[in-house]
Amino acid sequence: MMTMRPQEDLGVEAKKAAVREVAKLLPVPESLASIASIKADYALRQQANDAQLSVTVTTQVEQAQAGIEALSASQKTIQMLQQNFLLIDKLCQECQTLIENHDQIKLLSNARNNLNTTLKDIEGMMSISVEASEARDSLGDDRELVHTFERLTALDGKRRFALAAASSHKEEAGKLREYFEDVDRTWEKFEKTLWGHISNFFKLAKESPHTLVRALRVVEMQEVLDQQQAEEAAEAEGAGAMASITKPRRATKKPLTPPASPGFLVKEKMQGQGKCYKDKCYEYIRKSVEARFDKLLSKFVFEDLKVALEDGRSIAEELADIYDFVAPCFPPRYEIFQLTVQLYTERFIQMLRLLSDRANELSNIEILKVTGWVVEYQDHLIGLGVDQSLAQVCAESGAMDPLMNAYVERMQATMQKWYTNILEADKVHPPKKTDDGKLYTPAAVDLFRILGEQVQIVQENSTDVMLYRIALSVIQVNFEDTCKGFLEVAKEAVHQTVNVIFEDPGVKDLLAKLYQKEWYEGFVTEYLVATFGDYFTDVKLYIEERSFRRFVEACLEEAVVVFIDHMLTQKNYIREETLERMRVDEEVFLDFFREHINLSVSTCLLK
Repeated sequence: MMTMRPQEDLGVEAKKAAVREVAKLLPVPESLASIASIKADYALRQQANDAQLSVTVTTQVEQAQAGIEALSASQKTIQMLQQNFLLIDKLCQECQTLIENHDQIKLLSNARNNLNTTLKDIEGMMSISVEASEARDSLGDDRELVHTFERLTALDGKRRFALAAASSHKEEAGKLREYFEDVDRTWEKFEKTLWGHISNFFKLAKESPHTLVRALRVVEMQEVLDQQQAEEAAEAEGAGAMASITKPRRATKKPLTPPASPGFLVKEKMQGQGKCYKDKCYEYIRKSVEARFDKLLSKFVFEDLKVALEDGRSIAEELADIYDFVAPCFPPRYEIFQLTVQLYTERFIQMLRLLSDRANELSNIEILKVTGWVVEYQDHLIGLGVDQSLAQVCAESGAMDPLMNAYVERMQATMQKWYTNILEADKVHPPKKTDDGKLYTPAAVDLFRILGEQVQIVQENSTDVMLYRIALSVIQVNFEDTCKGFLEVAKEAVHQTVNVIFEDPGVKDLLAKLYQKEWYEGFVTEYLVATFGDYFTDVKLYIEERSFRRFVEACLEEAVVVFIDHMLTQKNYIREETLERMRVDEEVFLDFFREHINLSVSTCLLK
């Protein structure tokens, strides 16, 4: 019972963790609609994990089988040693009587040992060609890739040993190098096969992940060998350095420097030494990505924008497969997904620069298609878990600046032309009517509607940088002049309305009687105000309150001007009766106009 409790706790924790993960995936009820896509995504990830697990299990089985074979060989060797020890004891007993011929026997034994060693070396040398041929034949089977590498590595060891033994005899060393040319040719063929697999990493990860894993295992094994050789070289150099320190020289007196640490010597020796398979692996991956972008960057961007963007979209979608299939085949420390994202983004930036060189040839719609593609790529990367700052590299690289500049310049010129035409049209076209009967001139409405539409188009089809540039360009539109134009149109409308009132025959008849008998008797100003009231009632139905107030003020101003003009041109003397009537007119005007405008404004205008 004590052993089952932790397992039960683990089961409960696992259930809780599963519930939390489901809650993250489905935060709101509407998220239930995405269950199908989530299942499909998890199915793909499970397939990739199964492939990786299969590869791992296969590798472990191969290693276990190799261990069993080594153990069996060790057991046979131990049995052979036991038999040899028994034979030695038997021979020692037999040789006890030969002790007086010990010197001759020792010479004979040494000669025999030397002969056996020579025969073994000859057998080893003779087997090199056979082993190289076997290694070359095994290259046809991808499953033997690791074993082929091990055979060739063993042959390299024999070559180093043979060349070291013959280093003092240049002629023999030269012949040995010729003898090992077959090994070199086999190595060349092996590496060609290896780098072919690495270059084909995308296809192999989906169709034959085991082959890609074996190729990467070879890379890792060679890295270990390079490390070992560097350590051996560092140890040898360190020993030499220590020996030179222990032998002081009289010729020079220089301050002693401490010997380099073994770790430093290893790193120093590894630089530029060894086969550097990991670096080559990165290089072949980079070349493979370059080849994938070749048509896009050398042909499509110059010939057909639509095809270029579609091809770019297709390439970008490969990153999802790299995340699901390629990345599990590589050791985590290779960070292969981050590397491919960087390589893809660099080349997409190159594509944008090439398109920017043709900015003047592209229409505004085509430019928006390019920026829209950048937004899609950015969202795609974020969906794959890439940090937002890295996902925005394309948009913020400056590669699209010429495209954005061209679009902004064209839009500014177009908008200036639009609002100029709108203002001109507003002066000659009749006003429009709203649902509640108000009259209005559509210029301002149309202008701001067009500006809003332009900003919305960019917002839906472009990056934040592009939207910011468009917003700045909208701000730079000369709104002051534009608004002055709208105000001039409004003033003109008020002026024309006032003219209509004062050109009315009835109004003109009343004004003609100013300072005449009817005026003194109160039959002019009172009737004039009543006429104004009728007009005001009608006009108020069709214009906004603020414009109506301006209209009333204009009517009052015009009435004051007309009254003063008639007073100056009338031929009668100004009597006390005239002044009294003028005071009455002032009161009549104030009583009437204070109903429509501020009292202080009407008083100021009358004064």
